[in-house]
Order: sequence, then structure tokens, then C-alpha cells
Amino acid sequence: MRTRITDLIHRLLTIDYPISIDQLALDMSTSVRTVRNDLNEINSFLTNLGIETVQTIRGKGILLKLPPEAKQQVITQLKESRSHYYTREERSFDLLLHLTFSTAPLFLNKKEVEYQISKSSMDEDMRRLRLEINKYGLEIISLGKKGLQLNGSERAIRTMIFDIINQRIGIIDLINDHQDAILYQLLFSYLDESVFDTINQLMKQTMGQKQNDLYSSQILLFAAIWIKRLKMNAFITRVNWLPADFRDQDSSSIIGALLSSYDLDPPEVEVNYLRFVIESLNFKDLTNSIEWVNAQLLSLQLIQFVELETKIPFSKKEEDLLEGLYKHMASLVVRSKSGIQVPNPIKETIRKTYGQIYDAVKAFAPTIEEVIGQCLSEDELAFLVIHFSTALSSLNHEINYIYKAVVVCNHGMATGNLLAASLKEKFPEVEVAAVLNSQEVNSINKFDIDLVFATYDIQFKDKPTLIIPPIINEENNQVIHQFLTRNESVKRIVIDPTNATHLFNQFIQLIEESGGTVDAAIYHQMTQLFEHNKLTINAREIQPMLKDILSDNHIQLNVPVQNWEEAIEISAVPLLKEKTIEKRYIDAMIDTVNEYGPYIVIGKHLALAHARPEDGAQRLGVSVITLAPPINFGNQEMDPVKIIFCLAAVDSYSHLAIMKELIELINDEAKLTKLIACPDVASFKALLFS
Repeated sequence: MRTRITDLIHRLLTIDYPISIDQLALDMSTSVRTVRNDLNEINSFLTNLGIETVQTIRGKGILLKLPPEAKQQVITQLKESRSHYYTREERSFDLLLHLTFSTAPLFLNKKEVEYQISKSSMDEDMRRLRLEINKYGLEIISLGKKGLQLNGSERAIRTMIFDIINQRIGIIDLINDHQDAILYQLLFSYLDESVFDTINQLMKQTMGQKQNDLYSSQILLFAAIWIKRLKMNAFITRVNWLPADFRDQDSSSIIGALLSSYDLDPPEVEVNYLRFVIESLNFKDLTNSIEWVNAQLLSLQLIQFVELETKIPFSKKEEDLLEGLYKHMASLVVRSKSGIQVPNPIKETIRKTYGQIYDAVKAFAPTIEEVIGQCLSEDELAFLVIHFSTALSSLNHEINYIYKAVVVCNHGMATGNLLAASLKEKFPEVEVAAVLNSQEVNSINKFDIDLVFATYDIQFKDKPTLIIPPIINEENNQVIHQFLTRNESVKRIVIDPTNATHLFNQFIQLIEESGGTVDAAIYHQMTQLFEHNKLTINAREIQPMLKDILSDNHIQLNVPVQNWEEAIEISAVPLLKEKTIEKRYIDAMIDTVNEYGPYIVIGKHLALAHARPEDGAQRLGVSVITLAPPINFGNQEMDPVKIIFCLAAVDSYSHLAIMKELIELINDEAKLTKLIACPDVASFKALLFS
């Protein structure tokens, strides 16, 4: 019996509720037709055992409900009837595991006997295998009596086997029994299961329980591969992406525990390699990363873009959404630059369930790809969509989706009003803006509507139009439902209104009592008023704007400089004088550009100079300088730089409102051009804050 059918039987045995065939097809990444064929084979299998077949429950799905003794009979029969012949996928997995983790020579003629296949089948297996690993820059070569071996860099070999294991198995499951899972049996025959258990325990001891499960599973797999290859004396020769001063307590602790547990003494380059992998999958304090500002800019831009494309008000959940995206984006930027890919086991489900959001994120992908220097995989796109889907679930409690429509009836206004009332009763999401007669068809475009319902063919092409009889019956219900589904793209969002009249009156009274000013006591009363009305105040969302912190002495215009280093240094002078930053903050800004390139050039002619908070930022601050003449930073697309904002941030959120203003400025080239040309501070401020 094929592995897929066995897996389907196990799935049906573990659930006690009906499940649709569409959902099974989605979960198994196959077609509905294939699932139906598999169910026919399963029913034949059950019939031969004298056991009740899979039930079809109308309108709900299918269900396999068996008493305990029958269920055990099925499980026993599956174990006994399991074929000893490997599928092509299982054979290729075994071959790659052998080539990567075994010191025994690999001879194809011996594998033919083991697999019980012909030479032509083995030749086809190898042809496909060579094609699969070629994209990693690897090849399989024959060394005569030494058998077949992988040829390529050690880093490429580890990346390849990491990807293949993820593709074949997904997240390593250390809880359930895998006696019936051939791919797991193959993996554990080369990488002992006890190694995974040990690493997992060490991770819990040194890194705690708060890690992202998906990322933790990737660290687990990377570490297992790392240990096995070290024991085979297969070493990476160099890594060039890890800052020498970047050390995290979590990564140091787990690496130390691994070295001690397995009595390893690898070269420093190997320790740095594993450290980087762990850190790229374990971001907590993002301001430790040099990519933190890029990550925030990308996250803010992505939220704005997806909201614009989908018309879903994600900005209402901006704090939580931004925090999740920010952490993921920072990790993504670092991982992508080192070629580390994290597989997403539910990407197909995400893509199909949240298609509109997925399409919007995909449309924004080129902006991210420009920063990371490579294409985003579908796995990564799906991860980003997950953050939006979480926010959407929260928003769904606060928003309603409606269609605004007009009804056109040629049977009189009374009949038209009846049709409008029936539509509202049966389809609450349809809001009828007007009922028109046959003489008023030309007035339709005067209304702000999405759809038109008419009792006759009105020959109207500007909006989706459905012709229905004036009396809605069961058959019409289905037609209308399908019409609304086809036109989901035009539905609009309405925020669920909350009656805050009493709060508003109290608020007005409080301000009047304060004489139009708000002191500490009044502020405290306002806070209590909001709490009494069950309205939460989040200090993280009360963020200063540019106009709140950018004073006259922070602005320098038309300053001549010799080079970009001097430009950064002079831009920061106002902040240094006020002790908003220390001198070492300026040094860190310059050193970072020297090491990582002109990443601070974030828009056409615009740079955002910054360093990490721990590099000497004492409090939130911003200064700005325009350059005359402009200076090249080495960014071919954005040079020359004509204006520099210098940012000092002490955390990951207090400056976010400022970042949003800078994004707006980047997107408004006309305003930026005028700003650069301003002759004096007064006109500069007036334009910037407008």
C-alpha cells in the first residue's frame, strides 16, 4: 500500500469529526481527484477486512468512525502489509543520506540489490538525483573502489542535506512513534534519534521554553547535521558574514553544551558557523542587529502596502503586527544574506486560505528583495502572510464586510422595496443604498455603490450586475451567494461602531475643568477615565513625531563636506552637543558603513544615519543636514546623497512615528526635492511638518 494512502488512513483514524475532501487535499498537497481515488482504495481495503467503510456525511465531509478493536485491526494490518520496496522518493533520500552521513563506500550495484530494482531504474534515480543537487553547486563523482562521493563545498553539502530533510520530512517530530514512517526510519538510521533528543534537551536547558517552535526545529536539525559532519572530519574552511564582536548568551550556552556533551573541539570557523545559524533563527533583542532599522522600515512599508492593496485596516493592529513582522524581517534579512532558508510546512494552506493577502505581500516582495539581494522563496512569503493572518483574526472581531448596492425594479417601488428588504434579511452583508425605478437607471453612477441588483436586463456595465426575480426563493439564494462570492474584491470594510457618546461628554467636561490645559493631575484623571471605560492606553503607541523633537538647532542647511564620513559626523554634531549621543555613537555609524556598505541610504538622495542603541545613544533624538554639493555614499541607485537624517534611538519602538514620516518623505520625491532646496530653517520646518 502506498505511503500516501497509509498516511490518509492514519489521519482519518485520529479525528472524530467529519472533514471535507477539499481540506484533505489541501493538507496532503494533492488534488481532490487523487483523494477520491485513494478513498476508493481505502474502502476496498476496509471491506476486505470486514470493517465498516468511510462514511460520507452530506454537507460536512467524510468520517471513519470505528470501535477500538476495529481500529487496532486496521493498524495491525497496515504494519503487516507494508511493502518492503522503497519508492523513488525514499530511494533518493536514502542515497543522499548515505552520501552525506556514511563513511561506508556507496556502490550502485549493491544498492540495486538492496532496493530490488533494475539497473535502468537505478540509472534514472541517479539522473534525477544529480539534477536535484546540481542547484547547490554539488555533483556526484565516482572514485572507483572508493565508490560514489559528493563533490563540492562543505557549506553547500550541509545546506543541501538540510533542505532535502526539510522537504522530505518537515519539522522533526520527537514526540510521536515513527515505526511506520519510512522516511523517518531512513533518517534515524544515519542520524541517531538519540542525538536529536539530546540536542533538544540541551536547547531547553540553555535557551529556555520561549523559542519559536518552527525556528527551534531548524536549529535542532542544523546542530544534528553539524555534529555528524564534525565527527566525519568534514569542516567548513571559512565564513565571512559574522561580525567578530557579535556574541549572544543563548548561542554561546548551547554551543558550549554541545561541545561538552559530544566531546568536540572544532576549529573556530565551525563554532562561528553554528553561532551564526543559531542567531539568525533566534532574534530577541533586535536592536543588537545591524539590520534593525532596515527591518523596521521594510515592516512599516509592508503594512502600509498590504493595507492599501487589501483595504483591510491592519494599521489598527499595528503594534502587535509590527513587532512580529519586525522580528521576522530582521531574521529574514540576515538569513537571506547567508543563504539559509527556513521551510514553511503550511505554505500551500496559507496561500490558498489568505490569497488576497498573499498576493499583496508577493507584490511587495521586490522591495524586500532589493534589500536582501536575492529572491524571496514562497516559504518566506507565507511566513510574512502568517503575521497578517493573525492580525486579521483579531480584526475580524471589530470589522464588518459589506457590499453597498442599489436595487432597480420595473414592477413598482413597493416591489422594489420588498426585494431590498429580502436582500437585507437573507444577506445582511448587502446594504441597499437606494431603490430605483426603470426611469432612474441613468442615476446609478451618482451613488457610491459596489453592486447592482435588477429585476430585468438594464444594460448596465459599470458595476457588477445581477438580474433576479423580485421574490427571492431557495434557488435565487444560491445564485446571489455565488454572485457575492465572485465579487468579493469589491466588498468594503466597516469598523464596528462603539457608542462612546458618554465618554466623549466626560472628556469635554474634563478638558473644560482644566482650563484648556493638561497637567499631571488631569493626565492621571484622563487615564482613569479611559480605564473606567475599558479603553487601554499603550505607552508604546504614544510616540513623538519629528516636530516634537526636531528643533531649530538640530537643522543644518547647505553644508559643504569633503566625503561621506564627514557628512555623517557633522550631521550628528547637534545630538552630540546636547549629550543625546556619545562620541562613540558617531564612530559606530561610520564603522558600520565601512563594514556593511551604504545600507543607510534608504531613498533617492536620502540617508538615515544610525547605529545600535548600545553604541552610545542616551535618549531619542533626530538631527538633519542638507549637503551642498551632494556626496556619493556608494549606492549606485540612490546616490548622490543630498540630505541626511541622523537618528538616535534607545529602543525598538519610540521612534516608529518618525520612521513613518521618513517613509512618506521617501515616497514624495517632489516634497523631498523642495526640502533639499530650502534656503533657511523656517521654510525647511514649515515644509517638513506640512
